[in-house]
Amino acid sequence: MSTEEYLKALAYELRQRKHSDDTVRKALQEVASHLAESGESGDAAFGKPAEYAASFPAGSSTSKGTRVGNVAGLVVILTLATYLVLRGTVGVDFGIAGTLIYFSVVIGVTAALIVTGQLMDRRLPDLR
Repeated sequence: MSTEEYLKALAYELRQRKHSDDTVRKALQEVASHLAESGESGDAAFGKPAEYAASFPAGSSTSKGTRVGNVAGLVVILTLATYLVLRGTVGVDFGIAGTLIYFSVVIGVTAALIVTGQLMDRRLPDLR
């Protein structure tokens, strides 16, 4: 695993453990500095990213990626509720094609939000 891949994996693990972006940035700066000076791989110097992230005290922050994931869940709930209200209460008939298009769009938007959230949590902060 390259240094950049290790840092991205570590950033993701730290964010999943609810560490703030400031904590993530500081940890990555220290790791990057050590790896540059020693020439070691991240795994050799610190162990697997998940194991090293677990050695930090518990965090209490919610990452931006997690927030985007929460929005994805909200999109699913709201669009399903909207469909059920329109169909059941108001009596709107989408037909088979309309229903397939409606839920295809919902699935596409939800998938895009989930992927975006994952990418946001794996991004590297500015390490300067």
